[in-house]
Amino acid sequence: MKIQKFFVLIGMAGALALGAQFSCAKETLKVGMDPLYEPFSYQTPDGKLTGFDYEISNALCEAISVTCDIKAIPYDGSMSALQSGQIDALINTYAMSKERLEKFTMVGPYIRPTFRFLVAANSNIDGTEKTLKGKTIGIEKGANAIKIYMNDTFAKTSKIEPYDQVNDGILDLAAGRVDAFFGDENQLFYAYVKSQPNTYKLVGESVKSTEYFGEGQGFMLRKGDDAWAGKLKTALDTIVKNGKYDEISKKYFGKNILVQ
Repeated sequence: MKIQKFFVLIGMAGALALGAQFSCAKETLKVGMDPLYEPFSYQTPDGKLTGFDYEISNALCEAISVTCDIKAIPYDGSMSALQSGQIDALINTYAMSKERLEKFTMVGPYIRPTFRFLVAANSNIDGTEKTLKGKTIGIEKGANAIKIYMNDTFAKTSKIEPYDQVNDGILDLAAGRVDAFFGDENQLFYAYVKSQPNTYKLVGESVKSTEYFGEGQGFMLRKGDDAWAGKLKTALDTIVKNGKYDEISKKYFGKNILVQ
């Protein structure tokens, strides 16, 4: 009888330990981001993912005590990865446009972006319609808000050339196949002007039209995913309040890109 009680007690202790283990297990937030979108998300020479969005994602997870599982997913496969459940969220500068808000649940904004022209350092283009008339302007193919803006403005007098990746457009800019590239000012400044000031420059006024670009860029989730939406809202509020957002933003851009 004593032996039987002993094994019962051992079994109960094991069950309690197992229950405690499960109760302490953290939830996992699966995040996707493009590995070719410097400085927001890119890979180091040894293949590790890094960048502004990578650091922000880890800070968000830390703020709400969940595990971050961050996956490098090219832009072309990002939507299907989200819809299929391969990831829970896309954290990669997605504009909170009317069209997106109809199809997805979004949290933010976590960036209030501006847009501008990048040209060669010796270019006479100043960002005005007059100097861009008859010229070829590169844009990122997947950036719908930029496509709509350009179609309504410069497409009347200039040729608009879409590219799968920003890097591809800049390569053509360097080769003279396009005359200017219009895109996210934060990205263009960090990736090209800051690193190659004698090669590229930003011209024209900073464009921040809410009519085209909404209130900013946010985290994208499957439509109706209110659970993660609520947690990410709490996490964003936390890192803004405790200064972590400001710290990461200034590391990459020298300023806070949420309050600009």
